[in-house]
Amino acid sequence: MSKLVVRSLPWGSFYRFSCPGCKHDHVYTVRTDGKEVCWSFNGDLDHPTFSPSLLNTTETTRCHLFLTDGKLQFLGDCTHHLAGQTVDLPYID
Repeated sequence: MSKLVVRSLPWGSFYRFSCPGCKHDHVYTVRTDGKEVCWSFNGDLDHPTFSPSLLNTTETTRCHLFLTDGKLQFLGDCTHHLAGQTVDLPYID
C-alpha cells in the first residue's frame, strides 16, 4: 500500500492522495523541466512534503491544506469536519 500514487510524465510528475477531510482525491503537480513551477516536493514517498499549500474547491466543498512530513494540516477555511486539525496522510487502496 502507498500514501501517494505517482504518475511520471516527460516534464514532471503528478502525485495523487486521498483526502480524509473532503473524501476526494487531490493532486500535486511537480515539474522537472524548468518551466512553470507548481509545487516543490521533498522526494520522500513515505513522509512527503509539498510546498506551498494546496487549495481544492468543488461546488460544495473547500479544502485548503499543507502536506508536511506525511501529515495533512487542514487550514481553518476548510468546509469539512477536519478544518483546523492535523492528521496523518492515509494509505490509498
